[in-house]
Amino acid sequence: MDVEKQVIELISGFNGRLPNEYVQDYISLAEHNECAVALENLCTQLCEYDIIPTEEELKAIQYLSRFMNLEETTWSFLM
Repeated sequence: MDVEKQVIELISGFNGRLPNEYVQDYISLAEHNECAVALENLCTQLCEYDIIPTEEELKAIQYLSRFMNLEETTWSFLM
């Protein structure tokens, strides 16, 4: 599975926990080759809305962040 699909699948999993407008915006970003921005925004909003990702979601966030060479600070505050 390519990165875009993985990011979209991850973001889609937060549907119902994050406002729909954010989920749709981040999916749109990922669909337009802005996966890093979508993932960074997702992490920020998870923190803002006090949403604790599952262990599986956190592992996916970590994996994708590392794959896209994002700083650990992108997600480390979610732990």
